[in-house]
Amino acid sequence: MTIYYLMVKTHTITGLKYLCQTKQKKPYKYLGSGTYWTRHLNKHGRTIITYILKECETKEELKEYGLYYSDLWD
Repeated sequence: MTIYYLMVKTHTITGLKYLCQTKQKKPYKYLGSGTYWTRHLNKHGRTIITYILKECETKEELKEYGLYYSDLWD
């Protein structure tokens, strides 16, 4: 069974936050793949904190919670 992780990653130096998802078995090792986020990590270093918001069993559930948090935090 696949588990989808919805996470928010925070850069510890700059405070930039990144909402992301992965289905990797080790979500804390996942750095993210967004273009702006990746450039930010390359420039400021990879010191981040990961907080798992939700573990989902389906893509539909992941989408629902992802949209909720995206709208909440704009």
